[in-house]
Amino acid sequence: MSEEFQENLIAYIQKFLPFVTSALWVLFSYIPLDSAVANNLRPDMGLMCVFFWTLHRPDVFNLFSVYFLGLVVDIITAAPFGSNIFSFLVMYLLVSNLAAYFNAKPFVVTWYGFALFCLITMLARWLLVSVYYSQFLPLPLLMFSVFATIAFYPVIGLVNAFVQNSLMKDEG
Repeated sequence: MSEEFQENLIAYIQKFLPFVTSALWVLFSYIPLDSAVANNLRPDMGLMCVFFWTLHRPDVFNLFSVYFLGLVVDIITAAPFGSNIFSFLVMYLLVSNLAAYFNAKPFVVTWYGFALFCLITMLARWLLVSVYYSQFLPLPLLMFSVFATIAFYPVIGLVNAFVQNSLMKDEG
């Protein structure tokens, strides 16, 4: 294999690494467990990955990656089709338009930003799904999922930061 081909292949793989990592997180989070609580109240891994990769690597995690990640989540969940795509696109729009406020800030500021964006995004999805079913879904269940997602974000952020720093090289 020529060296130029190998370098091009590595660069190509690195461009898809954020999407692949996010898809693996999502698939990992939907492994069936032997607990009713764990199966119904799980953190939204896809939302965490959309926030992280859109904030830190918008050059390789773009609108198409967000759409296809939402499609993967819609396929493996029982939620109304398109609701996860909608929520990921809302998160993407929030982060991409307000990323300037989070660049070069401490992690705590980024985490607070994620908490606010997560609340907005999950409320928007809750409202969309409630309209779909023509009744309001239980709000305490939503709030517990929001809190679980916010609490679990540092772990996902740490692993994604490791992937970014050790397996991806900056452009230019």
